[in-house]
Amino acid sequence: MTGAMGAWLRRVVRRAGERDEEGFTTVEVLVAFGIAAAATLMAFQIAGTAAAAVRRIEASRVAADEAEGVVLRRLAEGPLRPGLVQGVFSDGTPWTLAIADLRPVLGLGRVPPLWQVRVTGPAAVPLYATLIPEKPE
Repeated sequence: MTGAMGAWLRRVVRRAGERDEEGFTTVEVLVAFGIAAAATLMAFQIAGTAAAAVRRIEASRVAADEAEGVVLRRLAEGPLRPGLVQGVFSDGTPWTLAIADLRPVLGLGRVPPLWQVRVTGPAAVPLYATLIPEKPE
């Protein structure tokens, strides 16, 4: 087998013995799918954690807004006096309004009262606090 027929036969035999290097093996495809699945799982976990943090922040903001409303309603009722008042927010969470005169603590003598007004939630977690000076008469 010489000539053109021999050269053609040698090329066919050589091509049949060569490995086809195009494409991916099954193992490579499975590894790629595994990496993609792990990355997807991590993305879902991060998104879930972020969503929970946003919900907590929003709940804190709503509680602070409602606590400020409690203080404003109390101020609208008339002059402040020391004491505790308890109630419940719109979501059913209990709150406590504490009003205290800071003059004795600060060592102030003959000045108008300086009221510390604090709203706390469950387990005495502070939600809102302010100081309100009483106007001199």
